[in-house]
Amino acid sequence: MGFLRVPALCLLLLIMPLLLLPGSEGETCTEFSKTYTTFYCSKDACVEHCHGEGFTEGECRMISFNPIMIRCFCEKPC
Repeated sequence: MGFLRVPALCLLLLIMPLLLLPGSEGETCTEFSKTYTTFYCSKDACVEHCHGEGFTEGECRMISFNPIMIRCFCEKPC
């Protein structure tokens, strides 16, 4: 009986990481920065304002091509 348990245990150990990975990353909430409202978005200033608003990250993203608009988006785990 011990002979059958070893392959089953090995299979379980190989499958477990695959089952845990998809649910390990949570949702990310994204919002416009409420305090950084300039038309020229600077990465460092955007991150600083997002941290001040309680978010973990900030990045500049283009939201319109005509006219070109780049806004500061703040992100945090939901």
